[in-house]
Amino acid sequence: MNKEFKTYDFQNFIVENLEKNHIKEPTKIQSETFPLTLEGKDVIGKAKTGTGKTLAYLLPMLEKIDTSKRELQMLVLAPSRELSLQIKREADCITEGTDILVEAVVEGMKLEKQLDRLKKKPHLIIATPGKLVHIIGMKKIKLHGVKTIAFDEVDQILEQGLQDKVLAIVDKTLKDRQLLSFSATMSKEAKEILNKLMKEPKFINLDHIEPIPSKIKHQYIVTKAVKKTETLVEFLKTIKPKKSLVFINKNQNVDRFVQELKSAGFSVGGIQTRTKNQERQHLLNSFNKGKVRILVTTDLFTRGMDFREVSHIFNMDLPLNKTDYLHRAGRTGRMHKEGVVINIVRDREKFILYKMMKNLNIKVTPMSIRNGKIVPIKEIISRKSHK
Repeated sequence: MNKEFKTYDFQNFIVENLEKNHIKEPTKIQSETFPLTLEGKDVIGKAKTGTGKTLAYLLPMLEKIDTSKRELQMLVLAPSRELSLQIKREADCITEGTDILVEAVVEGMKLEKQLDRLKKKPHLIIATPGKLVHIIGMKKIKLHGVKTIAFDEVDQILEQGLQDKVLAIVDKTLKDRQLLSFSATMSKEAKEILNKLMKEPKFINLDHIEPIPSKIKHQYIVTKAVKKTETLVEFLKTIKPKKSLVFINKNQNVDRFVQELKSAGFSVGGIQTRTKNQERQHLLNSFNKGKVRILVTTDLFTRGMDFREVSHIFNMDLPLNKTDYLHRAGRTGRMHKEGVVINIVRDREKFILYKMMKNLNIKVTPMSIRNGKIVPIKEIISRKSHK
């Protein structure tokens, strides 16, 4: 049984705001790392998507902020604008009713607006490395008061070729600062860089711990339709999901899927690498508010993103590896709610799906659409046998 947050001597506002958001017990990655992070140790945490990594580093950082000082004290570096804004939303929830100021420094926002907000001297900044280095170069942010830097999904940051920018940021902070890294994957290169930057880091590997959304059902249907979209439309009309994400592998197919679903009368939008920042943000807001019911996208947007109230995930293409499958699945079943992942496959793809599910230790159920209902295949077989 996990300890309660109170046992870690977090300030009252942290415990109260967690309870307000129905978060009562720490997850495994949190309970394993809190004693280390609160003590000021450098920590590398590795755990699957959906295991509570963001709060594992955010809570100790927020705990240590001194609001009597109007200066930057905590810094989070993230690989994308979307993930940065999601982390900021979580930080805003935990700091509600306090004097702690949190800001995001990311691409796609007007520079003047960004600089105006920085004049308020935020205590915590969540940033993409490129944008932060640009503003540091303008002498609009000082890092001498930073006590802790956290890297969220460090592999992705390095994949984007941002190593030099990360090193430049860390180099501008005092030598006795604390470094934290929490991610779902950890490349050899990332580990080497972290080991050079950190002081005797504690490595907590919880790959064996299953993600929090344990209420997710995994299903598949073998389609014989000319286009997989036909089967998807049938599913959507039968289930009428409140909100769903549709995943495909290729960027160039996003627009085609969106058009086909629009033609079938659905409220749908699509995000891919070529989607402009402003349009992307507008779509994400519309989706989170329920104005757009279906979002078609690629694996680019799976990591760390907290899409709200998503009941169904549809995989039109099987992901290229098991890690990507978990990232996709982790977008539903949030906050202990139920969720469903439906894989629409061709007969030849069944073998790949079963192999992936075996590796992930996930039970996947074959489904069929019969008389306007989605039913498990074995149920159909057993009905026939009773006739």
